[in-house]
Amino acid sequence: MFKKLFGKNYTVADFWIWFEKNSQDYYRLREENLNSLFNKLSKQLSKINEDLAFEFSADFIEGKREFIISADGILSAFPDVIDLVENAPQLEGFKIIAFRQKSAVDDISTIEYEDISLGPDDVYFTYRKNGDTLDIVLYLRGYDSDFEEWENAAFILLDTVIGEYDVATKIGSIDMLPYKESPNLKSILELPSLIDKEVTGISL
Repeated sequence: MFKKLFGKNYTVADFWIWFEKNSQDYYRLREENLNSLFNKLSKQLSKINEDLAFEFSADFIEGKREFIISADGILSAFPDVIDLVENAPQLEGFKIIAFRQKSAVDDISTIEYEDISLGPDDVYFTYRKNGDTLDIVLYLRGYDSDFEEWENAAFILLDTVIGEYDVATKIGSIDMLPYKESPNLKSILELPSLIDKEVTGISL
């Protein structure tokens, strides 16, 4: 009776069976049914973990569409991302990627989030080493602490600059302040090489 009432647990294998069955719809990604497809995919991923998110590449890369599974920066969801990607089947036409990846410096563009535009020239930082991580203070042009959209935009840009995994495992505390000119500030584009040099990060 208990099993009949609640059903069996939804597993990673169940998710991939569902996705493989519907994969061609996600490979084509037609404009007219994007919302429907993304809602269905969100529902399936939420059965694994409600914090999971996803992205698809707009263009094909070497004939494949990139399917990125993300924890949306929430550390507790990282094991589920890793489990999903490590157990993904070989799907023709897709490259399955764990976490939002950092971009090459020349490819980092302005983030448009709600009414906020935030580019690499708008963000500077100071830092303090804290064991295996760095505590950083971000200085943002136009920053207004009354609007939480600023934090969301800043985290998206951080994912682009150093990658979602490194944001969660190599960055400790993150504070945000309005930008003001100072010789002590470093460009956000200096953060990747600084992280590689200074810290190893925490283990998951």
